[in-house]
Amino acid sequence: MKTFLKYSGFLAAVIAVVGFILMMTTPAFSNGDHVITGTQAIFGEDLGEVLGVKSHMDAAWSATLGWILAMVGVIALLLGVVLPLLKLEKFAGLVNLIALVALVIAGVFVFISQPCSVTTSGYGNAAITNPYSDHALSSTWIIAAILYIAAGAIAILPAAMDLFGKKKK
Repeated sequence: MKTFLKYSGFLAAVIAVVGFILMMTTPAFSNGDHVITGTQAIFGEDLGEVLGVKSHMDAAWSATLGWILAMVGVIALLLGVVLPLLKLEKFAGLVNLIALVALVIAGVFVFISQPCSVTTSGYGNAAITNPYSDHALSSTWIIAAILYIAAGAIAILPAAMDLFGKKKK
């Protein structure tokens, strides 16, 4: 058990990085015919101009927040692995606690992600608000959300060990 506790922060970081890679490299939403990639859902995309109408796919706000929180969680977990080596256990515990909260909230935001909306401007009547409303969240993004929550749950162990653990003198 001591060995698992020793490496639990690193294990949580690896699991969170796998979820982060899944979120960035796989489709976010799909309806069978059309796929919205992860980067389109997180950052948005300029769709160009068709028939004098400029279109832009907006980023899904919950996907963007989930991505930012996942990045914060991964960085915090990596800091939580390094700080005990520098004899800063209490600070490492707080950083791991931040990682725990960030990753669990990131997983929730990825779960509640909605398909992107499209805004248009230009000539004519272009009042398209959400042509992707029939798209469903992809299974890989669901797995990424589960991995974020699992990494957050594993991050409880190093946080508790660093904050409340008794040190031998």
